[in-house]
Amino acid sequence: MRFPPLPALLALAVAAASAADSQPTSSAVPHPAPATPDPIEGRWTGTITAPQGTVEEFGLEFFRSKKGTLIFRLNSPAMFTYAHPFGIPVEADGAGRYRIEPNFAIDLTRAGDELTGTFGAGKLPLALHRGGEWSTKPPAPHHPPAPAPLWTHPLGAPTWAPPVVHGDAIYIGASDGKFHAVRASDGAALWTYAGTARIDGRAVVTDESIYFIDGKINLVALARADGTLRWSTPLHDEQLAGKPAPDNPTFNRRAAFPLWLDGVLYCGSSDGGLYAVDATTGKKLWRHDARAAIFSGIGRHGADLLTFGTMDGSVVILDRRTQKETFRAQTGGGVVTVPLVVGDKVIAGSRDYMLYGFNLADGSVAWRYSYWFSWIESTPVLRDGVLYVGASDYSRVTTLDPASGKEKWSTKVHGMNWGSPLVTDDAVFTGTVAQHMAGTVIAHRGSIAALDRRTGAFKWRLVAPEGVEGSFTGYAGTLALAGDKIIAAGFDGNLIALPAK
Repeated sequence: MRFPPLPALLALAVAAASAADSQPTSSAVPHPAPATPDPIEGRWTGTITAPQGTVEEFGLEFFRSKKGTLIFRLNSPAMFTYAHPFGIPVEADGAGRYRIEPNFAIDLTRAGDELTGTFGAGKLPLALHRGGEWSTKPPAPHHPPAPAPLWTHPLGAPTWAPPVVHGDAIYIGASDGKFHAVRASDGAALWTYAGTARIDGRAVVTDESIYFIDGKINLVALARADGTLRWSTPLHDEQLAGKPAPDNPTFNRRAAFPLWLDGVLYCGSSDGGLYAVDATTGKKLWRHDARAAIFSGIGRHGADLLTFGTMDGSVVILDRRTQKETFRAQTGGGVVTVPLVVGDKVIAGSRDYMLYGFNLADGSVAWRYSYWFSWIESTPVLRDGVLYVGASDYSRVTTLDPASGKEKWSTKVHGMNWGSPLVTDDAVFTGTVAQHMAGTVIAHRGSIAALDRRTGAFKWRLVAPEGVEGSFTGYAGTLALAGDKIIAAGFDGNLIALPAK
């Protein structure tokens, strides 16, 4: 089975945890004589500062490996990393300057017992002093248990896609290529369509039809009444892309989905195009060259503006009438979230670990909110003037002021949160995912969490069973609301309904 690549820090952690060279020297084991001690060796304690001004504890400890190489331990509670050794060499220039690569991008300058520098591509400031005590890993959390499921419907395959509710029916695709219609009141099967490629993205449902993008980048239309195939249109132009359509090779699963407007479907493609497709016939009407693969969904601003992100880090607004871009701003990583326009700001999360607030007028950065080296896969949700956003490795649901990026509350939900938070009058519901890999630094648990909307405090938590090594557990897609029920689809192949309380 092929697994998507992990974010950089987690992938490094897996490698480092199994590296024999990441252990300190021991007099009981013969090894080469160590180099002359470097003044940086030993423990350093201090802080790291995010762009939004948040100051967090941070620590580094430098020591020699069995081979005499200068390596380090990292302690960063904000990144859920506690005294973890990394078998990555520390480069020293002999004049008090140090650098740690790859991926960490730590630059340091030592002056006596003070160590200053930056961390990561965002160059977050570090200020450390020699010695000091580090925080230790907290005990496992205990939260109120969830209410019992009202019903469970077996889908028969792990599910990345979010459920979509229309009337008294729930519509959802699964990784085995089947698309299901299920009655919301009792979980009974209505019909099933057997496709030819996995389905990981959100469906769009109208009164007459259902539309989704499958794993081969085909836009598929089904009859809502009985699941009959109406048409299928390929959106990946191999000649333009220079390669065949990908079968969801990375974390881009569940991201791409179309937008229906006035009888036209607007869809992003891995070939770098945004397509307009006639919703009745499946005929392609036009293609806009976005210059990089689009794995985000397509959003809407006003009557005619389309919002989307690209894998080269662009945040784009396109006028669907003129097919001209009215806005383009740049981040430092792929954008799979749907950009959201709020007043004079454009909000988008990136795989460069930042949530951005861009000025709509000129594309300049108004504010940035750091997610501490975690991809942002969760599309922000606006409710009553407040943004609700999830995170991947950062494992939090956070609320912010869209005008300033100022945090209101942030709650650790103990798992990768890829879907958007589901916000009701008094609660915030979210699904989380865990990938079970030996030696990982950041321990996640798949779950469904219910939070108090006002404070972020836990109301209850349903924890998914632990999986076997290499597996995913939990709930990847955005949860859905069906009357008084919360609907969730899991990697265990089940669709469940829980009381929305």
